[in-house]
Amino acid sequence: MRLDVRNLEPPQPMIKIARALESLKEGEVLEVLGSRPFTHLLPRLEELGFTYELKETEEGYLLKIWKRGTEGKLEGTTECSKELEFTIDENTNVGELLKRMPEALDILIKYGFTPLKNPLLRKILPHTVTLGQAKKIRRLSDEKFQELIKELRSLIGQ
Repeated sequence: MRLDVRNLEPPQPMIKIARALESLKEGEVLEVLGSRPFTHLLPRLEELGFTYELKETEEGYLLKIWKRGTEGKLEGTTECSKELEFTIDENTNVGELLKRMPEALDILIKYGFTPLKNPLLRKILPHTVTLGQAKKIRRLSDEKFQELIKELRSLIGQ
């Protein structure tokens, strides 16, 4: 399977890659051609049980991805802990927020972050996006965004 994500704006490349990885079978290779070197994705691929090879070509960056052989890592969960000094604002990384506060998922979905309903997208996409970037992507008004921040902060008593 081959994807060309060179002309897509973030987070669309990650969404397309995550969806393709969902259907990737043992022994298959996903080839992704991008204009950037997939810096945020590579560490997540290893965590999720994939192996990859990245080459710079004349066309752009060619990323080849395949399963390592254990699918169980895709379903694995991580222990989460709430730290007292965690602040929620426009610079908060969505992945870090979900790691520390899994209950934030329902609130984010309620405010239109519907790609997070997909378990694989939740493992890849949020680690590359801040709440402020997500606001722009989802075209949330300033008022709606402030409501979102307030509701998220209420989870930790801020």
